[in-house]
Amino acid sequence: MSEEMMADNLIMRVFMETIENIIGPNGLKSILNYAHLEKYIDQIPPDNDEKEIPVQDLHRLYLSLHEMFGNKGTHSLQLRVGRENVHRGLQKRPGIARAMQLASHLVPEITKMRIALERLTQYMKEASSHASADFVEIQEKEGCFILIQKDNIESEGITSSVPACGVTLGIIEALVEWITGHPHEVREIECRAMGHSADVFEVSKKPKKEK
Repeated sequence: MSEEMMADNLIMRVFMETIENIIGPNGLKSILNYAHLEKYIDQIPPDNDEKEIPVQDLHRLYLSLHEMFGNKGTHSLQLRVGRENVHRGLQKRPGIARAMQLASHLVPEITKMRIALERLTQYMKEASSHASADFVEIQEKEGCFILIQKDNIESEGITSSVPACGVTLGIIEALVEWITGHPHEVREIECRAMGHSADVFEVSKKPKKEK
């Protein structure tokens, strides 16, 4: 991971706000101290998408949560952060939201899902300094889409017996539900934290109510 990589303010802000909502301001301070991120105490990042947050800072926050609460204890928090990032991100980027809605107007639901997942992979590529164009890709199978990510900071440096990429999982869940109008099952079926070569997510084409 390059020390020069930067993430946008919004994801760090939402992460900090979600932690504070769950365990309170003192709990947030304890985590920031543990992660050696004291500079963020009482200095929450602004509510915008400017790339001003070192990715190393986000990674330290991920690692600290896993060390303090364990992989399973961190998972529900990560899901909430991922979902909230989609909700806030679409509000902050109405142009992107309108473009996806226009592109998906009057097309089958599966096409809507592909449009949303392709936009997500485009964002991942824009947000990464990875030189290879195939570090994130989408595959379509009979009953699902497969999203493969080889450069996810959530799983970097973590060893786990269960999948560790809850933020990405929450993002996919929320984005697919937003564009289709109902939830679909999303599972992380492979994870680098478990020893796999990539983080792999399976997105069911069928809504949950039809399964």
